[in-house]
Amino acid sequence: MATKWDPLVLKYRRRSQQELNQLIALRHQLKEMECNRDKISERQQYFRHRLSMNSKQEIGDWRVMKAFLADLDFLRNNCEGQLIELRGLLKRAQSENEKTLQVLQKYEHLQQQTVRSRRSQQERNELDAIDEWAVQSHTRSNLARDLL
Repeated sequence: MATKWDPLVLKYRRRSQQELNQLIALRHQLKEMECNRDKISERQQYFRHRLSMNSKQEIGDWRVMKAFLADLDFLRNNCEGQLIELRGLLKRAQSENEKTLQVLQKYEHLQQQTVRSRRSQQERNELDAIDEWAVQSHTRSNLARDLL
């Protein structure tokens, strides 16, 4: 049975699905960013270890290696900042989805309530029609007996 709530239920179901897809995408980005940060950290450790082991390098090589390590520090810090931002976006997206689900539940409840009300009214109408038919049938049979 179609109700006036059907379009709103469909709208909020679609919105919830879109928000869930956004959450999935954000979680994927978060995992990728964490993986990138971990790779950068591994590279930093590797080059720091190499720098400490190779004490016979020339000054120019040391400067290049230090500059490279500084660039890796900058990248890692940038990753950390993006991770913080992604976690904030993820929390906001989850909050929005929870609100959408609450609205969806409200409209689904109203939809079900309307459907139940219509079914109940339809059953009452059917019972009234059966009662009317029974009364008319009884009246006709009494009238037929009286005529005989």
